[in-house]
Amino acid sequence: MPQYAKPLTLHKGVDNQIQFQFLNQEQKPVNITGKEISCRILNATGTTVLIRKALTIQLGATGIAALMLNPGELEEIEAQKCYYTLEIPVGTFDYPVFVDQNAGGRGDMNIVNSILPSFVPSNEITIPTGQAYPNPDWYSNDGSYVPDSNSVVYYTSVYTTSNNPTLTLQATYTDFYGNVLIEGSTIGNTDWYPISTIYSYTEITDTFHYNVNGYHPFIRVGFVSNAGAVTNILAR
Repeated sequence: MPQYAKPLTLHKGVDNQIQFQFLNQEQKPVNITGKEISCRILNATGTTVLIRKALTIQLGATGIAALMLNPGELEEIEAQKCYYTLEIPVGTFDYPVFVDQNAGGRGDMNIVNSILPSFVPSNEITIPTGQAYPNPDWYSNDGSYVPDSNSVVYYTSVYTTSNNPTLTLQATYTDFYGNVLIEGSTIGNTDWYPISTIYSYTEITDTFHYNVNGYHPFIRVGFVSNAGAVTNILAR
């Protein structure tokens, strides 16, 4: 039962319905009423079955059935190029459904992230050695603290934003007592300027997120504290 096959696409994050029509060698519809037609989706090397599911018969007399997948069925499958195969029972045997005029048994398929955004991993911002920490800056206890020439600020390494206009920072604190500054620069080694207000904390053990909007080619985070520790800093 050959078909004129073109590459098919499944979109992650939404319901998918791909309709097939089964034709004989004279390109006339085949009655598939009562048939259980299986669809397999294989990885690009043909070594793993990613999904196996029966087609839903829609118009059996005219040979129309559909592969119907919900978002959960694709959630754990990475976006990739792959293949699909179809299998139909004829009497007591199961036969492949040919998907091209050359009797090829596999059709091309793409699983894509066009609906859901691609996952972007976080980057760890290092805390360079050679800086005494916690810094013994007792004035950091004051909630109205403003950094000046007398402040001892502990800075992270410089993070390059790759011209991304939106950045999220995450910092994990343990018994932290002090203030947090987020600064930007256009050249990355001088001319640092404040991006956000100063965040003041009192003996916190928690993880906090900071959103940075705007064009800041380089970012760094500064800590002014007299107690506690910053155990992890991530950016993406």
